[in-house]
Amino acid sequence: MKVVNSWKWGRIIIPEEERRARRNVAKVQDIYPLNIIDFNSFCKESTVLLTGDGECLQEDVKRFESWNVPHDLFCCNRSILYFQRPVQHWGAVDAEESAWLSEFYNPAHGRFLRHVIGACKVGYDIFWAINTPCETEFGRRLWIGNSGYFGMLCCLAMGYKKVVLAGMPLDRNRHWYDPEGVEGPNWASDTYTIWMDYKMQKREAERVRSLSGYSKFIMGEATKEWAS
Repeated sequence: MKVVNSWKWGRIIIPEEERRARRNVAKVQDIYPLNIIDFNSFCKESTVLLTGDGECLQEDVKRFESWNVPHDLFCCNRSILYFQRPVQHWGAVDAEESAWLSEFYNPAHGRFLRHVIGACKVGYDIFWAINTPCETEFGRRLWIGNSGYFGMLCCLAMGYKKVVLAGMPLDRNRHWYDPEGVEGPNWASDTYTIWMDYKMQKREAERVRSLSGYSKFIMGEATKEWAS
């Protein structure tokens, strides 16, 4: 747990009025790769397990793995630490998590694609762009959603037929790696809205199901019968 918790990062504070300005909110429902590569060597299965850092991660993964469904792994943020085997993908939308991976990368996880929004040529492999760019004095639009939402868009864009969400309850419980009593993430209402909008408006949402929490309520429950 020392590795997990040792990274510290000074966040740039964006003024509240800037955060609330409608012109700065990116309602992203489609992304595309800026650098085109062959995904086939990293996307071997038609099903992908997309993991986040929710407290329920371990329980979710154990339940999914008991189904014995062939799958690839896309790990968001520090959920990669849970797996003692190679993964195929890793992604994040937070600079803190990206810096953490650069410092604590474990070769045991094998060669995997590192996904990021924008062209950041150091430490990443796939650069994704949103379909509605907009510049502000901060140089970007605010990403509404979370790393899990970004990971879902990546998985669908890469062609996975079924995306199973694990450790993404969208609740305020602690992260799976935090000690008891630690406060969890404080999600903005926009985070829930973008997931709900995607479910209601995009046909691709039928390819996504979740194992727990509010994401299960929004996207539908992943079951063995559906995933098989």
